[in-house]
Amino acid sequence: MNDVLTMILVVLLVGIATLLSLAEAALTSISRARAGALAEDQGNGAETLVRLLQDRRRSLAPILLCALAAQLSAGALLAVMVYEQAGAGWAIASVAGLLAVMFVVAESVPKHWAITNIDRAAIPAARVANLLNHIYPVRWLVNLLIGIAGLFHKRGPTRASPVASEEEIVALAGAAVAADVLEDSEGLIIQSLVHFGDTLVREAMVPRPDVLSVSADTTIDHAIAMLVERGVSRMPVYGDDIDDIRGVVHIKDLFSRVQRGRGSHFVSIAMRPPYFVPESKRASELMGELQGQPVSMVVAIDEYGGMAGIVTMEDLIEEILGDIVDEFDAAEEPKLEPLRVGEWRVHGRMPVDEFNELIGADLPDDDWDTVGGLIFDSLGHVPEVGEAIIESGYQLMVEQVEGRRITRVRVVVAEPSELAE
Repeated sequence: MNDVLTMILVVLLVGIATLLSLAEAALTSISRARAGALAEDQGNGAETLVRLLQDRRRSLAPILLCALAAQLSAGALLAVMVYEQAGAGWAIASVAGLLAVMFVVAESVPKHWAITNIDRAAIPAARVANLLNHIYPVRWLVNLLIGIAGLFHKRGPTRASPVASEEEIVALAGAAVAADVLEDSEGLIIQSLVHFGDTLVREAMVPRPDVLSVSADTTIDHAIAMLVERGVSRMPVYGDDIDDIRGVVHIKDLFSRVQRGRGSHFVSIAMRPPYFVPESKRASELMGELQGQPVSMVVAIDEYGGMAGIVTMEDLIEEILGDIVDEFDAAEEPKLEPLRVGEWRVHGRMPVDEFNELIGADLPDDDWDTVGGLIFDSLGHVPEVGEAIIESGYQLMVEQVEGRRITRVRVVVAEPSELAE
């Protein structure tokens, strides 16, 4: 009879270990974002789950402790019973058999089920964890053991784990596109939004050499002609030189002055105050600042106070949505044009990280942002057409130079003989 009770107790302990293993897998696998979504749909039970995930490590500790106790107790009871009946050899064999059963029944099967049915498993798992956390002896013992464990490792500030990392969000978006849950365009927007948080103003701005600007002593009529010729609606106004930005002028303000017979006056009477930001500012922060403000153009300045470029709200939005073309935009060369297998034509202003992402390259972007900047840094002088560098397995040859700017580059996968040189 005692042996029957012992076997019943062993089976009960294996069942407890199975339940705790399932709870452990569910609480370990579910993300805080998914738990939040469940809380909105299902209410109280999921709210407990969200609360437990705020400190996942401490919430899991009672489950791990009780699961270990159940497994060890089951093994010890079985070993003692068999040892008394059949000796040490059979006791060892019975424990080995129990180990195999525990692996399948109390580890592999429940954890696999919990991971593949995470929404169904997470809330019951939260209830189990919550119950164990409210059993005083268990909680006391867990706190004691955590305190002892803390003596063996260096303590640092406790930080709540993020709901989801940037890499996880991008991976989820890619998986959703692959599963046809999201459209390709929606997946790209999500990825762009994630990367937008790391984008600097200098990556989104129109660089200084491409900025259309006007002297403060230029007439309104001439300034309007400049804007119409370039197909833009606003431009910065400078004083002594381009680094002395006095304001920004908008074509609507100029036409308003013309209607009042002031076309021969200087543009300085129509300019608006400039809005300056450092080129190293995060683009996402600038977008937040511009929302709700009557600022049509921002002037980016470098570390020396000189004008580095200009940026508009449209430039910031294009970092997320891609190029926005209207009826006034002049046709531009594509930043990257595939020519044949292993060969591309690239605009000198193309960001290195964007090029790497599109073709799977690994060009460095240490002290420069663009492909043209990489070539400048490698050569150490203003390049001439036909000059080339070999970098990270690719040959980058200058095809077109305007003034001191590289405007077109041919990129070719380098031959082994070229890499050896």
